[in-house]
Amino acid sequence: MRTANRKINRLLACALVFLLALTVAVPAFAANAVPNTENLKITIHNNAGLPEMEATQFGVYQLFKGTPHQETTEIKDADWDASQWNNWTLADIAWGSSVIDNGTALLAALKDESFIENNAWAGKDANPFADVTTAAGLAEVLANHNDNAFMQGFADFVMKKGGLKDLSLTGSLQGAGENQTLTYDLNSTGTGYYIFQDKNDPADSDVVSEYIVAVMGTQDIDLKASIPQVDKEIVDGDNDTTEGDVAGVSDYVQFKLIGTLPKNFADFDSYEYTFHDTLSAGLTYVNDTGHEVVVRVYESSDAMKKDTSLNGGTVVNASEYTVTTAADSTIDCSLEVAFADLMKLTAPDLTANSVFVVTYYAQVNENAVIGSTGNPNNVYLEYSNDPHEDGTGKTKEEKVYVYAFGLELNKIGSDNKPLEGAGFLLKKGSDYGIFEGGKLTGWTSATSEPTTDAVTKLIETYHNAKNNYDSASNADRDEGGDAAVALKNAEDALKAYLLKSDKDGKIPDITGLDEGSYELEEVIVPDGYNTPEEDFDIKIEADINKDSGELEKVTYTHDEETVTYKDSYDPAEELPDGETSDNMIAHFRSGMLPDTIVNQKAPFLPFTGGTGTLIIYVLGVALISGAVIYLVTVSKKRKRT
Repeated sequence: MRTANRKINRLLACALVFLLALTVAVPAFAANAVPNTENLKITIHNNAGLPEMEATQFGVYQLFKGTPHQETTEIKDADWDASQWNNWTLADIAWGSSVIDNGTALLAALKDESFIENNAWAGKDANPFADVTTAAGLAEVLANHNDNAFMQGFADFVMKKGGLKDLSLTGSLQGAGENQTLTYDLNSTGTGYYIFQDKNDPADSDVVSEYIVAVMGTQDIDLKASIPQVDKEIVDGDNDTTEGDVAGVSDYVQFKLIGTLPKNFADFDSYEYTFHDTLSAGLTYVNDTGHEVVVRVYESSDAMKKDTSLNGGTVVNASEYTVTTAADSTIDCSLEVAFADLMKLTAPDLTANSVFVVTYYAQVNENAVIGSTGNPNNVYLEYSNDPHEDGTGKTKEEKVYVYAFGLELNKIGSDNKPLEGAGFLLKKGSDYGIFEGGKLTGWTSATSEPTTDAVTKLIETYHNAKNNYDSASNADRDEGGDAAVALKNAEDALKAYLLKSDKDGKIPDITGLDEGSYELEEVIVPDGYNTPEEDFDIKIEADINKDSGELEKVTYTHDEETVTYKDSYDPAEELPDGETSDNMIAHFRSGMLPDTIVNQKAPFLPFTGGTGTLIIYVLGVALISGAVIYLVTVSKKRKRT
């Protein structure tokens, strides 16, 4: 088995789209046209996923020379297809310019006593080349064995054993990537049959073209070999896909793995095909009811792209592939979806245009990375990369990102002093956040335990206990008293949902938040401060580049004031009071969004039985007493008179 790099080179060398017997012509000439033998150029077109070609990428070998000959004038259609290329052939076959010593070495290698034993492609019976003595005779044998395995085997053998010399041609390169072309001028050697060999890996002496190409005029040829492509996307709630998304702790994220097949898929007798997917530590693979792994096959990329509902294509029976997770020590990734041999797939029938789509779910956990780094998730495809022997190659990795955010909050009084002991519950809609060890681990709901309704009752119990405590006697409020014990028990019952400020007013950091709206409900209010009339409302929004998956900015809104955090700021850009661009950038990268919750101090009112009340009572008694004395005195004077 050779290395992956050598296998990729072999694919690149598997040159050209036409497999030809030597009586078949290849140029797609217009109707009734004749080959232009005065301008012999062959242009090779690159394919997606293959390395870029070089000007001297291929050794070019002319095996036979021949004269273009029209077999019949009948042309079925002006736009020829493969079935109509039999109107022109190359006749008068002679040894090509690359053949040394009139084919002596080549024929000797083909007639070797061990030839049949060592070359299974030639058959198990008598050596088909045993009686060949001329170029025309060799061409006749090849014409009578016009099948893929025989022609490939012959080309491999000739390049390893035959007496051929490279024409040492330099091609002309145009374009880049999959749009790149490489053109060879063959006017110096003329019409005939050519073999192309990749020279980038001379250690692999059997790395040659799969095909023999008939050249009778200027023509364009696609590299038939190609590398499968893989992609990974996140499916959002609108059945759209993206390279990056935001999700909070306990949220489910649906991933979509997309795999194509090579253009020479039909040349394989068996085909291994495996998705290797790696989740970050902040995501946990799940496969339960409603979150199953599903594999679909579409007839083409266009058909796959049109299926935005993910209900189309042909669903592959789960018995046709294996799903292995990280719990199995035999793999070094989170998830493998493997087909041992696509050629044994019972349904549907596959072609080179077929596209595989794997969808599966993961759940965000408390280990999710917060901020602009995100939680990357990778996939690569392992595939058979040689039609004629065992071996696999690997595509490059594709990556998507899941982001999460956090809150960095402080509690102060209206006098700007830190407030200790304030207790908050985090709400998302009607649900309450659940915390363990200071980390958000999930949310209550109407159906699953613990339910939102149960937490609401715990809050009511706490408020009742607090009211009873405030009106209780001193003895009941002392440590160990009935009111004190009831209040402590009520607070302890809320422990899994409660966030309390410390002596510095610091509220425990809240991490693992999705974008959206949240509320902080202040359940425990420090003595001497008013209970807020409304919950502390906030909103988090994120802008993500749909193509790259990169986080571009985060906006935080409270009390109709919005702050935008991003990775860079224009010097003239206005920032919130007291903020610096460095500080804003730091919060963007950390994902921790800061804010301060202020409580108003309660106004001072005299207590019942206090000094103020006593003064009022004394003055009142004095006034009443004075009035009584005055009335009695006046009454006595009247009686005397």
